[in-house]
Amino acid sequence: MLATDVHCHLLPGLDHGSRNRAESTIMAQALARLGVEDVHVTPHQHRWGIDLSPDEVREHTLTLQAHLDRLRVPLRLHPSAEHYYGEPFLDAVERGTELLSWSAHGDESPAEFVLIELPARDPVIGVEGLAARLAERGLTPVMAHPERVHAVQHDPNRAVRWMEAGWRLQLDLMSLAGTYGRPARRVARWLLAEGHYACAGSDLHRPSQLRDLERAHAQFRALAPLETDA
Repeated sequence: MLATDVHCHLLPGLDHGSRNRAESTIMAQALARLGVEDVHVTPHQHRWGIDLSPDEVREHTLTLQAHLDRLRVPLRLHPSAEHYYGEPFLDAVERGTELLSWSAHGDESPAEFVLIELPARDPVIGVEGLAARLAERGLTPVMAHPERVHAVQHDPNRAVRWMEAGWRLQLDLMSLAGTYGRPARRVARWLLAEGHYACAGSDLHRPSQLRDLERAHAQFRALAPLETDA
């Protein structure tokens, strides 16, 4: 699971993640040293006025990939996005707007996954129904860092019920390091122990977070050694 980071704000200058190419380079080199091989670059979408087209994200991804290739940083970048659950995103779903997603090919039919962030503090409704609507488009929703959602911190089984409705869960690795507080750390450890996470991501925004990320990788290896190379 650690070899693929499905949630990372590595593209420079697109949101409040990496501010420039130099920061992106430092972050990419650190990820590679930690054993990460594939990174899904996920600028924010449908939040803070950010509304990037899929082609823009793809173009920026290719540009950064070429830069890292020249420096021989062994990372493969994949264009994606972190879609914020709110009216702009729900309107985009209803209009049939293209949503940046990623593919995973297993033993069955190929699947397309789309990363979605729920509001951390505001009440959230319609989560189950959204999974059904996305399924009609051949998309499977992946919930970014559910352990940081207050409703899940109060009732961790709520995340399990969302899984039963068709969602996959993405672990924010730095939750294990306590970066987002004790409640997030507690729920992350429980969801991980129960085997509920389908994937993991750093949610890395800036080089100053790298020390926490290193501790998070160590925590993950200690807590889920069988998943380390997945």
